[in-house]
Parts: sequence; structure tokens; C-alpha cells
Amino acid sequence: MSNVKNINRELYLKFEYASFRELEELLLAAHTREEKAFYRALLNLKLQIAQERVVGEQLV
Repeated sequence: MSNVKNINRELYLKFEYASFRELEELLLAAHTREEKAFYRALLNLKLQIAQERVVGEQLV
């Protein structure tokens, strides 16, 4: 179970430190519909979190 927690934490940190530009580049480089949907979802989540910081209330 510890390995799963480490993987989850690692994935989260990669998302947390990814810039909008990096996520956009991954989206543009995606080859499949599923891959594009995945990166678009990550980009949208990143944008929502940034909006929360500006507005000062939870949106997600």
C-alpha cells in the first residue's frame, strides 16, 4: 500500500508543479482522443484552482 501512496504523491507533485504552458504543450502533442481529453482535464483543473485563488472561494 505504501508504494501506491508514493505513486499518488508523485503524480500529484508533477501536476502541482506543471505550468499552464507545459500542460498546453502536452495537450497539443497528444496523439489520441483519450490522451487529449486527459490533458485537457488536467489543464481545466489547474485553471479552476488558479481561479479559486483569485476569487477567494472554492469552486471545485
